[in-house]
Order: sequence, then C-alpha cells, then structure tokens
Amino acid sequence: MKKHMKLLVLISTFHLQSQEIVTLEYDNTGLNYKGTEFKTQGSAPGEYKFNNISIPTIEIYLPRGKAKATTAMIVCPGGGMRSNAFFHEGTHVAKALNSKGIAAFILKYRLVPSHLIGKKEGLNEPYTKEKKQLSYGHLDALNAIQHLRNNAVKYNIDPQKIGIMGFSAGGAVSIEATYKSNPKNRPNFVAPIYPWMVIVEGQEPPAYGPPLFVVCTTADKLALAIPSAELYIDWAERGFISELHNYHHGDHGFGMRKKGYPVDQWFDNMINWISAIDMLN
Repeated sequence: MKKHMKLLVLISTFHLQSQEIVTLEYDNTGLNYKGTEFKTQGSAPGEYKFNNISIPTIEIYLPRGKAKATTAMIVCPGGGMRSNAFFHEGTHVAKALNSKGIAAFILKYRLVPSHLIGKKEGLNEPYTKEKKQLSYGHLDALNAIQHLRNNAVKYNIDPQKIGIMGFSAGGAVSIEATYKSNPKNRPNFVAPIYPWMVIVEGQEPPAYGPPLFVVCTTADKLALAIPSAELYIDWAERGFISELHNYHHGDHGFGMRKKGYPVDQWFDNMINWISAIDMLN
C-alpha cells in the first residue's frame, strides 16, 4: 500500500513538473550559431539560465479547473539577449499567473550566439549584436502570439485577451514585437518590466494602442527608469490606456524575488490593472 501511494505521488509530481513545449517557426539565415543551447548557473541555488538559444520555443503552463476560456500571457525572461533567466523571470512568473487563473507561455526567444559574445565587430555603435538579435527575437514573440491565437480552443484561452510581458531584454522583445505586429499577431495588452529600451528601434506606438503597464525602479543600475517613463509618455500622449509604476528602491533584475520594498507589490498591481482594463477572465 505504501509503495502504491509513493508511486502515485511520483506520477503526480512528474505530471506537475512536465510542461508541453512547442517549437515555433524560425529562420536562422544571417545568424551564426555553433552547437546547441546549454545551461549555466542562475542567480539562485538550483536555478539555471539558458544560453545559445537558436530554436525558439514556448513552454506551456495552464491553470487548473478553468471551464471558461482564460486570459493568456506570453512571458519573456531577460538576460541581455545573451541568456534566458528561466526561473525568477520565467517559471515563477508563470506559476503566479496560473494562481490568478491566467494561462502562461514562457518564451525562449533566440539569443546572441554564445561564441560571438565578447568579440568586437569593428563598429562604434554599442550593442550591435543585441540589436541585431532583437530583429530575430521579436519575430519569435510574434509567432508565439499567432500560435496562441490559432490554437485558442486547444489551450482554452480567449484569443482577444492575449498579453505579452517581458523583463529587461525580454521587455525589449515584447515592445519591439508590439511595434511591429499586425492584426494576426498583435498583443491585446503589454507589460514591459524594467525594459531595456536602448536596443529597441525608435518607433511610434502602434495605431491600435494596446494597453500598456510599465514597471521600473529609480535605483536600477542600468538607469532604465527614464526610458521606461518615456515609453509610458509615448502612450499617454496619444490617449492610450497606460500605467507606470516607478518605484525608488529595487535593483535591476528583481523579477519575482521579494526585496522588502514597495516594488514587491508590482505583480499584484499588474493583475489588478489587467482586471481594470477588462482583460482578466
């Protein structure tokens, strides 16, 4: 009997930890990858980051017990376009979204080939590799949105309530995708969290003006508060739905980690905002 119960626990645990992974369409023409993706140590014990991602995928986390079609969120972890912080800006976010009844899809967008990191390109403009990579990574986000919309019945999601959020470089991916979206792959709302706007091509907000929720901190060591505020202003000046939460304390990359400051409330603030704009099922 005890062995039987232990087996049931193991099966249940395996079910909880095993997530469906979908490979997205991609074309690596113009990119110079060597080898496959690999893992490196993350910023906390037991966590890791993905590097050298050349094949874009989404990992699917669906809330349990939802009969009605749910809101969906694509989650883009950060990592400077060089790695993917899969835990505190990925799986932890997905599970928190599930607890609010939101389906979550963690995007592993394509990254700068690892063997090119640290090598000079002979150009004076900074972040040339990262900007080039964003021109591929944002396509992964657009393909993810279109995949969700095309498979809304399968995932039990509302095709008109698909959001995208991203952290740091993932925030850049989410914004670049929003700028360059079309009716088939555009997000219904956007939540860049301390977005790394320096690599984003200067553009005007799309005419359909998806609701925007921005989070940043003044203490961010990458000085992302002002660019984040400018992003908010771009939306607000056009009368689009937009909200900015600029906290003082909290260094870059906090993600879902608690820091003992008001910024710890950013996730709950985002959920309340999603509800207020009538995007929460």
